[in-house]
Amino acid sequence: MYYTFSEIYNSFRDRGATILSFFNYISSQTPEQGHRDVIGDPVALVEAIYRRNEKEIFDWAFEIVRDKVTGEVSLLSGPIGGLHFNASKASPDILQGPYMYNTAIRMLTAAPTLWKLVGSLLDSKEAHKSNMDKYGLSTDVRDILETYRKQVEPDLGEIGGELAMDSDEEDDEDNPDPDVDEEELESETTAMDVDSAATGTESNRDDMTKRQRRRMERNRALIVIKTVVCISIMLQSTSQKCNFLQSIIGIFCHSTAVPEKVIETLAHAGLSVSLSSIHRIVKSFSIKAVNRLKASVRTMKTSFAYDNFDINFKVAQPTVEHPTLFVSATSATAIPLYDGGPLNLNLEAMKASQEMWDRSKLNPNPPRPLNHSQDSLQRTLDDMLSDSDHFAPAEGGLSVFERRLAWHVRNILIEHCPHDYFTHLRTQNGQPMAVNPIPLHKTTQIPCRAMNIKESTPDGNIEVVNNLLRQGGLGTPSDRSFSQNQDADMTDYVYLFHGDLLTIERLEGVQATRRIEQTAKNRFQFLIPVPGLFHFLMAAADCILRTWIPPDSRMDDNSLYAHVGIIRPNETGKMTTKPGYHRTLEVIQTDIWASMLDCWAIVAKDENPSWTSLEAFAKGEPSWDLIVSLSETIVQRYVATTESTSSHRRKGASHRDPVFENQCLRNRDELLFLETYHAMNAGDIGRVESTFLSWIYLFRATGKHKYSSHLLRFSHNLRHVYPKEISKIIRMNWLVNPTGKMHGFRGVDWLVERNNLYTKVIYGGHGSNRTLSRILEESILIEIFRESHLAIELGFHLKHRTIRHSPPNMTRTVTALLAHLKATEPHSFKPGLESRKTNWTAPDNIAVGMDQVEDALYVKGKGQDIGTGEDNELDESEVVEVEPEDLL
Repeated sequence: MYYTFSEIYNSFRDRGATILSFFNYISSQTPEQGHRDVIGDPVALVEAIYRRNEKEIFDWAFEIVRDKVTGEVSLLSGPIGGLHFNASKASPDILQGPYMYNTAIRMLTAAPTLWKLVGSLLDSKEAHKSNMDKYGLSTDVRDILETYRKQVEPDLGEIGGELAMDSDEEDDEDNPDPDVDEEELESETTAMDVDSAATGTESNRDDMTKRQRRRMERNRALIVIKTVVCISIMLQSTSQKCNFLQSIIGIFCHSTAVPEKVIETLAHAGLSVSLSSIHRIVKSFSIKAVNRLKASVRTMKTSFAYDNFDINFKVAQPTVEHPTLFVSATSATAIPLYDGGPLNLNLEAMKASQEMWDRSKLNPNPPRPLNHSQDSLQRTLDDMLSDSDHFAPAEGGLSVFERRLAWHVRNILIEHCPHDYFTHLRTQNGQPMAVNPIPLHKTTQIPCRAMNIKESTPDGNIEVVNNLLRQGGLGTPSDRSFSQNQDADMTDYVYLFHGDLLTIERLEGVQATRRIEQTAKNRFQFLIPVPGLFHFLMAAADCILRTWIPPDSRMDDNSLYAHVGIIRPNETGKMTTKPGYHRTLEVIQTDIWASMLDCWAIVAKDENPSWTSLEAFAKGEPSWDLIVSLSETIVQRYVATTESTSSHRRKGASHRDPVFENQCLRNRDELLFLETYHAMNAGDIGRVESTFLSWIYLFRATGKHKYSSHLLRFSHNLRHVYPKEISKIIRMNWLVNPTGKMHGFRGVDWLVERNNLYTKVIYGGHGSNRTLSRILEESILIEIFRESHLAIELGFHLKHRTIRHSPPNMTRTVTALLAHLKATEPHSFKPGLESRKTNWTAPDNIAVGMDQVEDALYVKGKGQDIGTGEDNELDESEVVEVEPEDLL
């Protein structure tokens, strides 16, 4: 029998029953098998009741949701949530790893309802979801988080984070406006659809689709970030101990010298910890940084590097009480020695202080007579000549060094030919044959506290070294301040100290004047000065300019000065004064690129007359064997050697072409620089050393006598003075790799210069916060501050926050220079022509330097000292001021 709803209603009313009592009854019953559940759809039931009693039901539902989410907030804000942070015991580990992703996962797992609620409020438009479906983007939270995690794992750059430094598409599309709405994107798409339909092409449509997808992926990441921030504010409001995200933001604000008023505002908004908490964090970080430094140095397997930095503290109105203050201070860093990885170097060999003193020329009472004639610099020079890979084999062909130059010639064709005609050959070209490469690894550094010491004097260097020993907890039992429990006895060990030429010269002077001291420490017996290769490279670049932009060359149509007028037309005057390393590097590179491409055009046409241009050459699809053969031809024909230049210049005027001779010499010098630069970045210390002999001669010929003599002396020490195992350790630690990436090797002094930039510019404070005491006190934290910047950039999805950008498009510049070379024809040998005469004949500075070095070795008593002459004191012009762009 079936009852109508009115009969059921009357029955309930007559018996005094309610829907609630009936619902409670049937909820307690288990539906019989084969019978339909009389409750039906519970959601629909609640919705029907809600329509009748909207306010009461809403209040009831709200209380349920509130209890649920507040319970999740309480759980997440407690110790079990893992988001507590104790400022007084803060560790830099907080900055490691993808903290935003990890925090989001923790929140999603422990508080799924809260996460869903906040996320919905932050992204309430249905259009967003439909667009994500349209472009195949998942709306599942975990998929979004996984995509975000992958987006925050790219390579990191040297200055801040470089999340897109390797991108081939650095344009507006990669840095979209965060405020762009999906509805705007949809309207753009509609317009693009109309365009595509009108033109019949899909390329524009595909580009728009790619851009929109990238923007939507970015917006999804921003929703994740905002959800984490909102929940973090709730958690910190619930428990002051739950301040994980706020602490990271507070550290970041402190490192960027954000005004205290701004920090207080952020703290009151729940986005940062308070000023007092930040100061406790900094103090805790400093204590841990000091402990980490001492722990590393006491292993006796750590090297030091230091350099001066100058700061000018200007005031708006100088007075007697507050004058403008110029300070010359010193920064330093400790670098744990690399054991060579697979080479398995014996770092215990650093326990060689007495052995090295016994064989040192500074030792006034050696245990056995030293044969100085056998250990002369002349012997080292002879060894470098005999070991050189620059000489061609007896059977003919290219030398090993010339084959490496041929690799550069091919690489220029592949990487720098306009319109990328040959980029498909990259994999076939590979890399030059290695000589003594440093295994790929990531270098760690431990910054030391900067010192208010001027290290440009011998006394200043003594003070700096002693200060570094104290910071590292090193000493000898005879020291008054030595603590058996806290300090390590350094008596038997030697330490590498890296520095620029000025530093090395002062340290060697200190060792010479203290040779009669009674103790090893007072003699600085423990110290091995190691010249910095970054400053060596800068000196090499300056050497090229001194050779190829002298005053009497500037009227030559094919001089480097004339080429600068094409490469940098507004900076010709700057290039003749103090152009700086980075500007010089770009000029040298662009000049040799164009010169080699001009050679490629010539040899290609010689090979096949139909290949009248590089474009035609590319269309001819030459084989790889032919590419290799032509590159070797270019080296043989257009890259001078001292022998070939000497032979040409002995001929009569009717058989000579001065323009061709000058160009071949410049090709040689610029390719030498290119090989040195590439070898350093690749970390092949063997290839770097193979260029030393040429640079010793070039430095000498261009007036850089100090660089020439120091480079020869240090090569002598590596070969004949230091124990073999220590020489190996020096070579494997002569370059560092802060990123751990291929072609990421740099000179140790480069790392110190980067630290100087951090110390005095990026983290040095602003306004009233920029004081010497703050800079010195927090200099030990510069690496931690840098990590905080990276953490913020990664966590908050900040891109392009770097001084390094994608290389500029040099196509037009190289094309213009190629047109000039085609007009002047410097690579065409045309002897005896009046039109080819030039007022300037470029010197073969390798030959000139060779004669000068040999003369100096003979005059100075068989090579005992060649570091005298015109440049006995290091000229200020030799001290290059490092700019931020030089550190790229």
